[in-house]
Amino acid sequence: MDILIVRKAKNAKSGHLRVVMEPMRDNFTLRTSINPYGVVGFGLASVFAVTQEWSLPEFCWSTWLAGLVYSWGCIGTATMQIILTARSDKAAYDERLPFLRRFSPTILLLGVTLVSVSLGLLSFRIYSFLFGFYGLFLSVFAEMEPLSLFGRNGFINSDFFTPVMHLVNRFWPMVVGVLITNWEDFFRKNPLRRIFLPFQKEILRMHVMILALPFLSLIAWALWGDAYQSITIVLLMGLFYLLPKKTTGDNSEIKGNSNRGVQATR
Repeated sequence: MDILIVRKAKNAKSGHLRVVMEPMRDNFTLRTSINPYGVVGFGLASVFAVTQEWSLPEFCWSTWLAGLVYSWGCIGTATMQIILTARSDKAAYDERLPFLRRFSPTILLLGVTLVSVSLGLLSFRIYSFLFGFYGLFLSVFAEMEPLSLFGRNGFINSDFFTPVMHLVNRFWPMVVGVLITNWEDFFRKNPLRRIFLPFQKEILRMHVMILALPFLSLIAWALWGDAYQSITIVLLMGLFYLLPKKTTGDNSEIKGNSNRGVQATR
């Protein structure tokens, strides 16, 4: 998006002031687009949801599972990338932390491995705890069979991983769809930022869907009656997979010769 920058300039010979208006691009250009891989994920998950007649509680748990696996994927790939690039990034480590220059690449690799694995395990525990809290919420408001795992007295007394494996066997298309849709996130250059991506994406998206669920359910029920659950799920999956994402491009470098100035002198 172009904006006009107005500035005052003084003529060196005449001493007169002039107003110069120059077109300038924003430092950050927001590009909104639909992820084509999201279309693939949407098609895969929605077909299974409709043909297997998922209920709304089942859809909620499938979304929970997809966010959990995505978070684990971000942690695992980030940890592996930090370890695998430790030797090649030694110069960057030495520049940021000069005391590391006294260590050999092998010692640096061992230290980076220890720190990255520890950080990965800590992040794994934090995300598991966070999704465990969301699971308690779902076990109250989105109970489903078997109640021994997903009921209000079931999930809280489970070992967490038994319900997860049950959900994987039942709702794996949702997980695969999310991994396909967001595969680029697992190859970002900055692995540390990748660990925090689930806070910015999946958890935020879960909150949006929780807010949208009652409204879309009511509208679908009013329009389609008993078939409202499948229709609501497809609409929610559209939000989940096809919601346009904004990417920022840094266009901070401005070439003055490429822009024509519109001058008004006085």
